[in-house]
Amino acid sequence: MQMVRNFKSAKIQLTITNNDHPKGVKHPFNNASDGVTNDQVARFSSAIEMLTAEKCLGADIIVTNQVTMNK
Repeated sequence: MQMVRNFKSAKIQLTITNNDHPKGVKHPFNNASDGVTNDQVARFSSAIEMLTAEKCLGADIIVTNQVTMNK
């Protein structure tokens, strides 16, 4: 049995802090590309900080793959 893994989707989840949430709150952003780079994530989080006047504590890149089994 052979398993084939195919990219299905990806999202960037930023942890953003403000006065109401000093430990941060997670905000997911869907439709990230398969090969999103660290530089792209850094620039995206900087843009979100400029738009919201809040601080980004970190980011998670969540990738979903579909696995099919061929016999």
